Amino acid sequence: MLKKNAIVKFVFLTILAVLGILLCVCPFGVPYTSNHYNGFINAINKGVDLDGGVSAIYNCTLPEGSDGNLTEAIDNSLSKIENIFAQERFSQLYVERQGGNKVYILASSDAYEMNKAFSYMENGKKLSFTSTQISDTVTNPNVYLTSSDIKSVKADYDYDASSYGVRLELTKEGSTKLENLKKIADSTTNKTIYVYLGELESKNLFSEIETSSINTKNNKIFLTASTNGNYTSSTAEDVREIAYSITGGIIDVDLNLIEVSRISPVFGKNTQLYIGICLLIVIALAFILLCVRYGELGLVGSLALIFYLVLFAFFMQSIPFITLTLSGVVGSVVSFLLAVGAIMIIFEKMRDEYKLGKKIHLSCKGGFKRSLWTILDLNAILILASIFIWVLAPSSLKCFAITIILGSLISIFISLALLRWFVNIYLEINSSKPKRIGFYRDKNVLEIKDENVEIVGEVSENGDTIIEENAINSEENLPNLEEVSND
Repeated sequence: MLKKNAIVKFVFLTILAVLGILLCVCPFGVPYTSNHYNGFINAINKGVDLDGGVSAIYNCTLPEGSDGNLTEAIDNSLSKIENIFAQERFSQLYVERQGGNKVYILASSDAYEMNKAFSYMENGKKLSFTSTQISDTVTNPNVYLTSSDIKSVKADYDYDASSYGVRLELTKEGSTKLENLKKIADSTTNKTIYVYLGELESKNLFSEIETSSINTKNNKIFLTASTNGNYTSSTAEDVREIAYSITGGIIDVDLNLIEVSRISPVFGKNTQLYIGICLLIVIALAFILLCVRYGELGLVGSLALIFYLVLFAFFMQSIPFITLTLSGVVGSVVSFLLAVGAIMIIFEKMRDEYKLGKKIHLSCKGGFKRSLWTILDLNAILILASIFIWVLAPSSLKCFAITIILGSLISIFISLALLRWFVNIYLEINSSKPKRIGFYRDKNVLEIKDENVEIVGEVSENGDTIIEENAINSEENLPNLEEVSND
């Protein structure tokens, strides 16, 4: 009965592993919805060296009538430009000043999307907040809040309003102005704040905000397109374009797009294919090594490694600040090989325990016990070293450190917890046939039958077995160890 239950468990675990692999690599449409599932691997943010990207160079000038410093205006604009591009479609982003009056932007994204973004940035529009709607009788209302009071812009979706819109983060001074504007609007009949995008004309009405929906303690405000204006924010694409225009309007300089360039991946357009093939070869070789050396126990270890890979891919795509670069690919391979090494350390300790005369189930238990601190120490050192790399190394190596840290944490769980559970299930299938799991020992070594006897020993370089016995019970419970042979 135990054997049948164990087989059923392994069948279930195998099905679960196959489903995990499919979730990693297979995109599909979600039934009865318009949503599309891309798979864990496809959903991982990829850097310019793997996925390519687009770069743009802007020439910057001070707005007409401004007498400020151009260098300071450009420096103040860099963070505002970076904020709008630092979204899911632009996973890797560099925004920097070049020379005296130029801004360079590099982002890993689709070229068509980036070209639109760059175009809307160049044609930025100013926001104006008023307490009175422009009409035939009101042509020049008082403006209480402008684009200069906005710190950042983000295209977003508001679940309370069930609509797409633009979320603005105001400066400290802007928050104060918004609070004053709310008080003024509360004194009017409509109790509404009107937001115009572009010139102060009735056709440029962008949003109408009821004062009751404004939280003055928060420096953020959400804008949706008004049904009375010409703007629409019914889709994410519409909102993204509006956000680009607003960003172009809040920066302190006028932008003139000089050049847009498409950047190819490091090894050409098939970079990801080549890397994928190499990774599959490494994974296949690891599985073959485990199965050849440890037999059925190697299959158990391979199953644990599949769960490692699925968990690694899941966390890589779910942690938002991770962008996979070429150094991250190297770190992923190193992490996988370390996970393989941890499993092999456990299996080798099991074999050593079996050579000393223990039964299979006691050898497995002793193998986990003897390898515990070795694995913990190794991974702790790697995690500490990776933290230093993450903090001190240039940005090109940060992904390497992140993948090592993530891989080490998952490896500890897989090797010391999940693998132990898998091995315990397997022992219900086979606990008496050592050749099936690659366990061998000298024929003259007596088998330890008393579970209360702990045998501590090792095998020397010339094959001799060195044994020290520690009796937990009285001496009469000790087996006769004098017949141990040293061939």
